[in-house]
Amino acid sequence: MRHRLRVAAWGAVAAVALLLSGGAQAAGQDEPLDCNPNGNQQQMNDCAVRDFRAADAALSIRYGEVMKTLSPQLRVALRNEQRTWLKGRDPACKRAAKASEGGSIWPLVFNACLEKSTRKRTAELDRWKGREQ
Repeated sequence: MRHRLRVAAWGAVAAVALLLSGGAQAAGQDEPLDCNPNGNQQQMNDCAVRDFRAADAALSIRYGEVMKTLSPQLRVALRNEQRTWLKGRDPACKRAAKASEGGSIWPLVFNACLEKSTRKRTAELDRWKGREQ
């Protein structure tokens, strides 16, 4: 029984590690960015990735700040709302970038949408700050 649990635990760790390494590669997070807003398409795409990452980092910070101000019940409510929002953000941006799918501009359009949506969500989090039950 103990051996099975250990094997299952290691299997879970390996699966998570595989997913994380594959996800980072797919998102291009391991590649250095060569951002130039007036450069070639790849450089403009890199700027869009950079800008989205900055917006995502700001969202994470604001989310943590707001969570600290809430009661346990409201933390659960905000966490559920945030998860719902996250599940919808990427598909919505994929739909918004559909017209450029397959083209070299697609990453720029998709990441710009992610950035805009993320910045909007960051601002929306303020309505939760210090909320009473």
